[in-house]
Amino acid sequence: MKRVTWRDKAIYSIADALLEYEAQCLLMGKTIEGKAAKKWISRERFPFGFRKYTPYKTWLQEVAKIPHFISTGWPAETYPGWRSGLPRRPRKCRVSEGQLSLF
Repeated sequence: MKRVTWRDKAIYSIADALLEYEAQCLLMGKTIEGKAAKKWISRERFPFGFRKYTPYKTWLQEVAKIPHFISTGWPAETYPGWRSGLPRRPRKCRVSEGQLSLF
């Protein structure tokens, strides 16, 4: 059984909040804007209690991705799948001089 991480909880909380935000915007006839969605979700939907330490850091990293998701134009219900398919940042390989020579 897979353990649920802080990131998983944040992703699904954001996905639920995006659905609600999208529904509110559609009912009121407003356009869905990335910055407004980020601000609303960040203020209303923090799932971990106190805004401290690792859970809060993970939450901020996930909330920062909301405007990029909204700019894709995909429906809010696809957020968890979109988030799982994001390309990972390549790790930097640091090689110092003489590190690869054996003699």
